[in-house]
Formats: sequence, C-alpha cells, structure tokens
Amino acid sequence: MTDNTTLYKTSELEIAAFLKARGHRLISSRQDGRVVAFEFNGDAASDVGLYFEGVEVSARDLFEAHRSLRALIQQVREYATQTQATQTQIRPENKSRESFHRR
Repeated sequence: MTDNTTLYKTSELEIAAFLKARGHRLISSRQDGRVVAFEFNGDAASDVGLYFEGVEVSARDLFEAHRSLRALIQQVREYATQTQATQTQIRPENKSRESFHRR
C-alpha cells in the first residue's frame, strides 16, 4: 500500500479494467465477501466519471486489462479457498489435541 494516499476501491470488473487501461496502477486485490475488490491509487477516482461518460480507450488495452483482471480474480479466489481449507484442517487437529489432553 502507499503512504498518505487514499485508495479507490471497486468490485466492478469493467470499471477496474477501464482504470487499468487508462494507466492507473492496481495497488491490491482481495476477496471481499463473494466478490474480489480492486484497489487503485486515489487519483483513479477522477477517471471513474470518464467511464460513465463513455470516454474511449484502446480496445486492445481494455481487452488486455479485462483479461488480466479476470485471471487475477481466479487467483485470488483460489488463494482464499486454499487458505480457508488450510485453516479448517488445522483447527480440528488442534481441538482434538486439546480435548485429548483435558481427559
């Protein structure tokens, strides 16, 4: 994360792809409930209005940004699933040891 900078956060893939195609740097992405949220530097917020106004961007840049963000979504979800599975595997083992030692 960047210091002293506000972040613009969106879970809308199309807006995130537009911002990326406009040259905004993606700061982070994370699982936020059932969706993946993308965080950009705060100055990206000023370009969101341009998205809704229909400002044109290169089709190639937009397609590449969309494709890379979709791949990132898959990676974030897989990581979250693996992390959750690991935590689930660890917890029952710890609980069973605790109950065994308490007997």
